[in-house]
Amino acid sequence: MPDLNHFWATPFYRGVTDHAKADALRDYILGNEKASRRKRNSPQTAHPQVFESDFDLLDWPSPVTADLKQMLYGHLGSVVKSVNGLDDHAMRQLRFHNHCWFHITRHNHPLASWSLVYCVDPGDDEPPNEYEAGHLVFHDPRQTASMYLDTANRSMRREYSFDAVRLRPAKGDILIFPSFIQHAVEPYGGERPRITVAANFWFQTFKDSQTP
Repeated sequence: MPDLNHFWATPFYRGVTDHAKADALRDYILGNEKASRRKRNSPQTAHPQVFESDFDLLDWPSPVTADLKQMLYGHLGSVVKSVNGLDDHAMRQLRFHNHCWFHITRHNHPLASWSLVYCVDPGDDEPPNEYEAGHLVFHDPRQTASMYLDTANRSMRREYSFDAVRLRPAKGDILIFPSFIQHAVEPYGGERPRITVAANFWFQTFKDSQTP
């Protein structure tokens, strides 16, 4: 019988977490918005009102960051386990490596396998307008897919479409996606600080007889 397959599908995870955790992290991040925590030579320094921390956020000595690390590893581990069909034993052999930071612009992350965005605070409930709300935009990774458009392919269903995915994460949302996906953050013009945590992960596998 005829069969319609979904080849080259892209895994994209969106989870919802406890708002109380986001509130605690928000207070912690705002308390660390200072020069000693700013990433040196950050490309973000050219943008007014944007603060980017060092890339070792998950190693900062605090119960808040320890809780954040456990939460992010839990969500990412579930995704990696599911999409690769790994069992619990194989998961125990994986060692997580990461760069993680917070932000108080199209790019990808070529030296990682999975990327993550955690929305601590999306900012104003009603931003100035639709295009100053800090939406995240994810672009189709198939660079030549839309080289010719007509009425037979321009309006395909979401799972087949060439259009970018544009979304505004809510407080406590965790987004996990392959690092090769080109993505961008639209401008944010609200009054309340928009705070996100971003992380890139790569992995190593150790046999039972090895120690990391």
